Amino acid sequence: MRTNLVINALCLIICFHIVCSTAAQVQPVSVSVLEDGNAASLAPGFLGLSYESSILLPQNGHYYFDSKDAALINTFKTLGIKNLRIGANAVDNPRIPIPRENDIDSLFAFARAAGVKVIYSFRLKNGDPADSGRLASYIATHYVDSLDCFAIGNEPNFYFKSYDAYFTEWKPHYGAILKAVPGAMFDGPSANNSFARNFARDLSKEGHLAMVSDHNYFLGSGRAGETNPPATRARFLSNDIHDYYKTVYRQLGAVLASNGIPYRMDELNSCYWGGAKDASDTYAATLWALDCTHWWAAHHLLGMNYHTGESVGRDETFGAANYAAFVHQADGSGFDIRPQSYAYLAFSQGAQGRPLEVKIQGAPSFNFNAYAYQDHNGTIFLTLINKSYGNNAQTALVSLQLPQDKNLLNCQRLDLAQEHQDVAAKSGISLGGASISPQGNWAANWEKAVIETSKPKVRVEAASATIFRFDQK
Repeated sequence: MRTNLVINALCLIICFHIVCSTAAQVQPVSVSVLEDGNAASLAPGFLGLSYESSILLPQNGHYYFDSKDAALINTFKTLGIKNLRIGANAVDNPRIPIPRENDIDSLFAFARAAGVKVIYSFRLKNGDPADSGRLASYIATHYVDSLDCFAIGNEPNFYFKSYDAYFTEWKPHYGAILKAVPGAMFDGPSANNSFARNFARDLSKEGHLAMVSDHNYFLGSGRAGETNPPATRARFLSNDIHDYYKTVYRQLGAVLASNGIPYRMDELNSCYWGGAKDASDTYAATLWALDCTHWWAAHHLLGMNYHTGESVGRDETFGAANYAAFVHQADGSGFDIRPQSYAYLAFSQGAQGRPLEVKIQGAPSFNFNAYAYQDHNGTIFLTLINKSYGNNAQTALVSLQLPQDKNLLNCQRLDLAQEHQDVAAKSGISLGGASISPQGNWAANWEKAVIETSKPKVRVEAASATIFRFDQK
């Protein structure tokens, strides 16, 4: 009898700890979506990719951008990629040939097939203005329908001692292109801080400035990040990174916005020098990139081009990118879809229309974020991102407050998840229960979401994101 009492007491204690432990793993959050009648819609070409210009050169007689490559076309369309920037380190590298007309033909035939606009860069460092003008004329004559704008050079702040020295070298190319294509529009300077601000000052009244651009690798050096992958993944998933975003925005984005000048990050990713192995190529990068893209979209950028490719500038040369969105499979039958692609897919599914103001109330240390949009039909899309994981994993119990005319009974959802909630994983990722195939296809559908209408609450599991779609009544 005494033994049974002891056993029963132990069971009660164990059950008590289980209940307490379970309760401690649920984090209450309040999310309010507010109407914002003044916000502009997301630019149609917001989400983009950036490639080295060397990708245009044929390899073994084949072009990477091939209008007959159904897998690559499908992948671009599935991910929602609408803008393609060509340039980066290779554009100014004297060891890499400048693409010629045949190479340009293949690029723009692909662009038409994939439905993307191209930002096309010309060589600045030791480049020939006359050659830039001639090639610009060729592009404008044959492919104006798929051309976004031109750019000249890449990250000139690394090889010019001053902005004035750069601009002196840049102007002859600008003049030669304008002479060949009088209506040409330009992206520049593809460099940070004072270069970008001075470029905006000097070009804003010329009538040929499509956008001011800079480059950002928010999480530092890839080689440094590889020294401690768990710590690097933790930085990817911390909301502390938002302080850095705010600094970049204050130094450039806000300045440009106050002057009505379009701003685009025409090259960015997690870590420079090709990203950090075991961080930039993991599910942690999926959650980071989804949050990063939404944060900047809410600040009304013209767009973002994530750098990718089979080979990128890294370690003073070129090599494989840990942050690549996708790369060719070894047998050439399709693509190895990397984790970060799922961030682009989730963003394109949930970022439709104009950004709305969202207010979040919760524990400051809880790495949770929310972003909302409203499309032209009045449908609201709400993305909830729970970046907690591992020993600090907590399910978010989210109380929702939406504009009054939204129908909670007509709500659908898509869940972004890794099958084991493992932020170090490099596979097992899905959106809406489906993965992207090597042929670039994704077959998931929105699912009906059941939400209590009187006190609407939803759960978002640790290391996951959920996209809700609320239609009008």
